[in-house]
Amino acid sequence: MKKFPIADFRLPISRVRFSSVSLRRAAVALIPNPQSSIANRKSPIPNSSAFSLVEVTLALGIVSFCLLAVVGLLPVGLKSIKNANEQAGAANVVGGIADSVRSASSTNNTSFIGRFGTNQISYSIGGAAAPVFWSNLKLDGETDPTGVGKRLTAVVNITPPTTLTSAGQAVISVAWPAQANPTWDATTRTWSKAEGSVTTAIQFLPKP
Repeated sequence: MKKFPIADFRLPISRVRFSSVSLRRAAVALIPNPQSSIANRKSPIPNSSAFSLVEVTLALGIVSFCLLAVVGLLPVGLKSIKNANEQAGAANVVGGIADSVRSASSTNNTSFIGRFGTNQISYSIGGAAAPVFWSNLKLDGETDPTGVGKRLTAVVNITPPTTLTSAGQAVISVAWPAQANPTWDATTRTWSKAEGSVTTAIQFLPKP
């Protein structure tokens, strides 16, 4: 029987050492390093840059400028609201005075008296013009005895009818503010020292 030579399967010591070192390095590489994983982990909070002092100062300056503009408009707005209230009150007073002139009554068919709130309007048939002036009216048309709360000034120029069957005329005007003491010019039918006014002219028949 023929014998074959037995091969020498022994590896050199250097190669064995090299192989063991390689295995250890591979094993170490496969095991994750907890510190390195934490370091490489991305933060859930994104990086954001804060506002600089210059940006904050500019923002405060813009806000302050806008607030100053709004505060500056407040007096204008309040004055407009006051003027609108006085104009509405003047229109109501003019209407109330016109109704009182038309509804004036008489007990002798000569002297006629009309009531406007607590105020009185009178004229006589065939008589002279009968002007009536109030300088201390409130917005509701009532007279303010103290004059502290006066807002309106009113005037009524009545031209009485000559007979019971003829028509009379009346010019009614209300101006504001009453604190300015406006003056009425009967010739031009205008006010001086007044911020606004409401004027109307009516015709009326005596009411027996």
